[in-house]
Amino acid sequence: MPDGASCTLGPGFPRLGGSRNLIVVRAGRASLHPGWIDGPARPGFDLLVARYEAGPSLDERDGHAEIAIPGRKVRGFARLFREHPELLTNYDFIALLDDDLRASQRDLERLFGFGERYGLDLFQPSLSWTSYFSYAACLSNTHYRLRYTNMVEMMCPVFRAAHLARVLPLFDLSFETGIDLLWCRLTDGPELRYAIVDDVVVAHTRPVGSTKLRQGFGEDETYDRQIALLLDMFGIRFRGIVTYAAIDTMDRRTRSRLKIALRSLVLWRAWAVTPMPTRHFVRFLSDYLRHCLWRPLNLDRVDLGRGSEAGRRLAAFQVSAGEHPQP
Repeated sequence: MPDGASCTLGPGFPRLGGSRNLIVVRAGRASLHPGWIDGPARPGFDLLVARYEAGPSLDERDGHAEIAIPGRKVRGFARLFREHPELLTNYDFIALLDDDLRASQRDLERLFGFGERYGLDLFQPSLSWTSYFSYAACLSNTHYRLRYTNMVEMMCPVFRAAHLARVLPLFDLSFETGIDLLWCRLTDGPELRYAIVDDVVVAHTRPVGSTKLRQGFGEDETYDRQIALLLDMFGIRFRGIVTYAAIDTMDRRTRSRLKIALRSLVLWRAWAVTPMPTRHFVRFLSDYLRHCLWRPLNLDRVDLGRGSEAGRRLAAFQVSAGEHPQP
């Protein structure tokens, strides 16, 4: 499809432009997505705003559309791709971005290029040092263009469309957290396929966990509890993010975990500007440095069709999607 063309994605679906890259955002009233397409020219990506609550709409333009999908974030993504599977064939890369990310149009355009250039199935931008974060591994490391990792977090993943099709059953397991610990473990060849892109930096502006009640969590329910339940369903452990290889700013690859850990010491400089509580910042960064050196990758393949409850839910999803359950 030529760039700038227009296509209709299914009966009654809003019209989008002809880019091969798509951003989907689950947007609330205070969503920052208008800034993502605030540039002098038409963006090099399409933008689909899947609103979970009402808010001001953008001006009509090619490459942008809005629909209403109330309810939880992950469940909303699952519904979107079940009802509109043509999205997976109309695009090469699909980004699922949180609505509290501050990013420029130019940086988001550049981000998609890393997937094709480095043969990635799943990747994410890095986070500015002024961001709220869950994993210090995601903070931007100025020594590198990108770092290969065993996890890409749920805040801002960019999927090759074929890989998103592979992981979609995870979205329908009724978990609003934790599925990002599994979606890098669904193939037999995961090496050098998942990465954090240090060359593209976005800012996460909202404290982690501030939307838990809207995601269906109980007032005292922790993310850790849901994550533990999910991992138990598949009988696996997650021992932390590990960056095991990297591309430096001169485009040279290293596989020395010691070198990566030493060059990650630069992240201590973020202490001066981080909005995170000091005890959390110190613990998260110390954990990341240790994981770089000693933790196993934990990239062994997870079979989505195995396990009692997980298997039943997966089979139900596949039947509803018109597919045959896995043996």
